[in-house]
Amino acid sequence: MDYLDYVNEDQRVPPARHVLADKSDPFQHFDDISFRDRFRMYKKDAMEIISQLNLKLLSVTQRGRPLPVCLQVLMTLRFLACGTFHRETGDLFGVSEPTVCKVIHRVCRAICELRGQYIHFPDATIQVNYKVSFCEYGHFPGVIGCIDGTHVPIKCPSTPDAEEYRNRKNWFSINVQGVCTPQLQCSNIVARWKGATHDSRIFLNSSLYAQFERGEHNGILLGDSGYAQKNFLFTPYLHPTTAEQWRYNQAHMRTRALVERMFGIWKSRFQCLRKTLRFKPRRCCIVIIATAVLHNYLKQRGCPDPPVEEDDNPVAPPFTTDAREGLAYRDAFFVKHNAMALLFLRSEQIGLKPF
Repeated sequence: MDYLDYVNEDQRVPPARHVLADKSDPFQHFDDISFRDRFRMYKKDAMEIISQLNLKLLSVTQRGRPLPVCLQVLMTLRFLACGTFHRETGDLFGVSEPTVCKVIHRVCRAICELRGQYIHFPDATIQVNYKVSFCEYGHFPGVIGCIDGTHVPIKCPSTPDAEEYRNRKNWFSINVQGVCTPQLQCSNIVARWKGATHDSRIFLNSSLYAQFERGEHNGILLGDSGYAQKNFLFTPYLHPTTAEQWRYNQAHMRTRALVERMFGIWKSRFQCLRKTLRFKPRRCCIVIIATAVLHNYLKQRGCPDPPVEEDDNPVAPPFTTDAREGLAYRDAFFVKHNAMALLFLRSEQIGLKPF
């Protein structure tokens, strides 16, 4: 028997040779789902954003053996998705820690240059569609956007004004203003104010506020009680006393919740926004804007949203500096659109759950 095994050994089919995957190329090493879990987008979406950034990141000369544009973008996406230390990101891609730092800021600046293409406030035609979508969702008429602020943690700046970055929760942050669309995209973002700055002050000093003051937009924004009531920015009643005011608050709350949901998706997709950004404040603002551009890019490309984690930002404290003129606008608006209350009441009758 031993002899027969020895004779027939040459006729046996050798086992398939195991080929090691090339881990240096994530496009080849990961399947589409694994690639999305690590870089927050599918391969086709990554290839498209790489092509848009290619001319901005391509090195003119080959001096110093520059990294390929593909590797630069993937390295940055990995950091934005996980918020890991530069040393860990460098070990993953086989480059040094200083190189990772330079690449991330270079790519983020290039992504910020696409801001005008992906983040823009709606024009008159689109505003009409937004009013319909917001009203169908929350039964609040005339809305073209929901505004709110969110804090992105940063390390303590080594500057004399460091304490101005400490927010009301006693940690250092950048206070970011965002306006959302019915599709949970960001139509306006302001990321340059210190954590101690109030949301209302950021809005009062923004270009969007000046546009509304000049009457350039035909619609209203919804904000929480941290904002002052205006003829174009509506806040809830702090102490509703009638059933009509209660319905107004319910419709307001349901509609305005979209901006909080947008922040949740945005931060869950890019975990670096939940972890502490260890850059200078100016560079932190560039990273924040870059993630907002990528968020809108992925929403427009139809990339599925990640599971939303509970936001660690508390509800803003009541802001009670509403002028009488602003309160009069709110009351007049409610009387004019009394059908809103009837729509909300009808929705409860057909079985929609209140807040």
